[in-house]
Amino acid sequence: MQVPPLGHPADPGRRQLSARRWTRRLTVGLGLILVIAGAGYVAMVSPGDPSTAGRVSGSSLHPSDNPVTGTGIGQSAPDFVGPDGDRAPLLVSLDGNPIRLHDFAGRPLWIVFWATWCTPCQQEAGEIRAAYHAHRDAGLAVLAVDIQEPAAAVRDYALNHDLDYTIGLDATAAVRALYGGWGLPSHFFVDGTGVIRDRYLGQMTGQLMEQHLRAIIGS
Repeated sequence: MQVPPLGHPADPGRRQLSARRWTRRLTVGLGLILVIAGAGYVAMVSPGDPSTAGRVSGSSLHPSDNPVTGTGIGQSAPDFVGPDGDRAPLLVSLDGNPIRLHDFAGRPLWIVFWATWCTPCQQEAGEIRAAYHAHRDAGLAVLAVDIQEPAAAVRDYALNHDLDYTIGLDATAAVRALYGGWGLPSHFFVDGTGVIRDRYLGQMTGQLMEQHLRAIIGS
């Protein structure tokens, strides 16, 4: 068998076969890279992750009949209790009575995390009261969760500003942690079955409140 000298073109048929094999291997390799990259993206971006929620989170998720508990849209809102082995109430009223999520069962519930020292919270409190009065005949309940303040100070503030919706005291900020630990104020809109239908992070105007309340009013 004669071996072609260096620089002599190889057999054309072999060149074509080698090219096809190289092309096939390249295609398979690129496909694997795309699959791995896609899997990595899915792993990094999870539903309900505060880093991906942005300032406004829409209602694009469609929950199953038995949604998991979490703070994402379409998930069951966490109850205001400790871990499974404890289940001690974490939220109490201004009168010291425990507040549980099932206290609002069957009603649309607007949960607001706030504090009396928080300027944006102060600025939106009157709008929240107005929205509550506009929709309470439709069953709307408002739960304002105050973060780590003395009961007397919160009670005085509520009386001075005529805040007649439910106020809860989160003495250790444990409830805030259950709901993501975001800044104040932050808002969660929960339907009558306990599922989060919308949420908003930051101060709201009256117009924005009405837009987000549509997700739960009448549900």
